[in-house]
Amino acid sequence: MSRLHYFFHLSAQRDDIEARLLAQEYRMLLLEDHVDDGTSSELQSKCTELSREIYSYRHRRHR
Repeated sequence: MSRLHYFFHLSAQRDDIEARLLAQEYRMLLLEDHVDDGTSSELQSKCTELSREIYSYRHRRHR
């Protein structure tokens, strides 16, 4: 996988997770009986992990 393709792959994964987090937040606002099952925390953790990997990749590339 080329470096650029890998970067876009990571970015697309992060975008997908951010969209899922946003949908989760809307559900919590709209549904009064919504129970937090830990999904938001898990998605946030994965998003942070991907962001760090993207940052690391970009940082290594500029050296």
